[in-house]
Amino acid sequence: MNLKPYLVVFVSAFGLIIISAVFGNILESEGVLTTGRIGAKGIEAVKSFYFLLFCVMVFSFVPLVIRIFIKMQIKIGNGGFFLIQWFQTHERRIVYGFWGLIIVGFVIVFSLVEPAELFK
Repeated sequence: MNLKPYLVVFVSAFGLIIISAVFGNILESEGVLTTGRIGAKGIEAVKSFYFLLFCVMVFSFVPLVIRIFIKMQIKIGNGGFFLIQWFQTHERRIVYGFWGLIIVGFVIVFSLVEPAELFK
């Protein structure tokens, strides 16, 4: 599994969160972006944007953490254990499994709560 695309996506999403927060704070301190100007729909859009970036970051972080976990286990001498060898051979399936759990969690949350209520 090639991790470069996931690393690029993770760093890009994280950087976009930082940069947009800094520019948003600058615009807010200068009075360009105020609650009255952008309104409730605008605030919901901004919160949704940050939530989307957070989700992208989480999904791209999972393969990186799995790979780091496996490499560190090998480095400390646990590479010969059955479970670590199984993780090495089924790394992609493990990542898909974690992604599936995250998606199931999102489905549960969004089926119980209206999306607009999540950002209040």
